[in-house]
Amino acid sequence: MLDRSFSNTKTLTGHLAIFFTAVSIVVGLVSFLIFYLALQWSEDRVGERRILIDRDAAVAQFLNGANGMIQIDELTAAYNDMSLVPDDYQQYLEDKQQYLGEVGEDFNPLSHMVFKGQYTQDGEAKPIVLLTLIDRVEFGVDELIYSGVIVVLFVAGLMFTFGTILYRLSIRLIEPLNDITTQLDQEFIDVEKAFSIHPQSAQEFQLLTARLNQYRSELNLTLKREQAFARYASHELRTPLTVIKGANTLLTRSELTSFQERQIHRIQDASREMATMVDALLSIVRYERNIDDAPQREILEKEITAIIEANSAQAMSKKLDIQLSCNGSPSTRATEAVISMVLGNLLRNAIAATEHGQISVCLDKTELSITDDGAGLSDTPNEDGHGLGLLIVDDLCQRYGWEFKLSNHPQRGCTASIKFDPS
Repeated sequence: MLDRSFSNTKTLTGHLAIFFTAVSIVVGLVSFLIFYLALQWSEDRVGERRILIDRDAAVAQFLNGANGMIQIDELTAAYNDMSLVPDDYQQYLEDKQQYLGEVGEDFNPLSHMVFKGQYTQDGEAKPIVLLTLIDRVEFGVDELIYSGVIVVLFVAGLMFTFGTILYRLSIRLIEPLNDITTQLDQEFIDVEKAFSIHPQSAQEFQLLTARLNQYRSELNLTLKREQAFARYASHELRTPLTVIKGANTLLTRSELTSFQERQIHRIQDASREMATMVDALLSIVRYERNIDDAPQREILEKEITAIIEANSAQAMSKKLDIQLSCNGSPSTRATEAVISMVLGNLLRNAIAATEHGQISVCLDKTELSITDDGAGLSDTPNEDGHGLGLLIVDDLCQRYGWEFKLSNHPQRGCTASIKFDPS
């Protein structure tokens, strides 16, 4: 229960206030109870000591000739004859040789301290009874009310003290954390705006806020550099590719030998592959902050077929068969260049790992998988992969919320799978 109450800093101040108030009330009640019991105990002990002193004075008077009932003072009367003791007190004294206690509250507004004992006169034991009107020296209702007011003031002082401590703790330890959490929990965060914190906050929160502002500033500068890269690199990288493609097209219009035709085709394939990579890398920079803003589209079978054809040159030289099975079209926000980079890299890895057999590419509504007939994963796999490497593939999958998995196939080689909807 306490763990749930104090696990949320936003409600921690209120819970602490309730806790401290409850503690103050409990401490006040316990203090009042202890004070009241101690007062009653001390009054009883004082009454007992007083009546014992009066006993000695009464015994002295009885030994000097007094008899029957004598008045020691305004409060105490002594008896050496049991028949003279008031009937209301007889019930407490009969059949008892010794008695000391406070009685009379049930039949008299004022209670008495009663003592019964014996003294010896001329070798004969005689009874002695003393009645002391103890209520006249004990605390009355007014005094108890006054003492209760003192306890209430004490509790109020405790509550004020705890409230002050709670307020100072809240300013220094709790509210700064709530302020930072509120600023971080905003739906739209202005990266240009610095985090703010109460000037009386603890030094650790001051340092935390300063570091958050520093990291936000560095992140903002990094984002601006990447945005500048996305604006300028697109032109700077595509212009040479356009020149290469144009020059290559002009070369195809002239008479060429078979060797020259092969080289022109190689240039055409390399420039197309490079253009795909450039588009994919630029899309990472352009959409890494707002992937959700990219348009939703379906990955069609013809797109997968085109990627397979563009990356099947090595498979043809190895006489490998690439089989495509399409049972659905998954939905994604990734561009065609990103899909081409991811699938192309996985295909080239599968082709490089397979010496004979076939490579299976399966596509359905939620998953894309590539299975080869290679040796499978070793104990120390090459994480760099081929080309951009599996690390880049994994990074792209993380950016778009896909689940990338590389595992051994039970009957064949290795299976690389991408789940577009991990849920």
